[in-house]
Amino acid sequence: MGEVIGLIRVMPGEVISDEKLQKMIDDIKAVIKPPAKVGRIDIKNIAFGLKGLDVTVMVPDDAGGLDPIAEKISNVENVESAEVTDVGRV
Repeated sequence: MGEVIGLIRVMPGEVISDEKLQKMIDDIKAVIKPPAKVGRIDIKNIAFGLKGLDVTVMVPDDAGGLDPIAEKISNVENVESAEVTDVGRV
């Protein structure tokens, strides 16, 4: 059994303050439960002050993929969208 690693691009609906962005990061970490593991969360400058997040997540092959995790992240406060953009096997 291997592991799947993926990148989930998370976008807020509007330009938000650094404090709200940090709360969003903390909330995302809270919704990702074992057996899934958060790798890195990178803040990406998109345009005109809008910042998005690249969330790297690792899950076992038999855990059902990354789409359920992206769905949970999309329900976090201030999150407009959460989309799986890249997937690979470890």
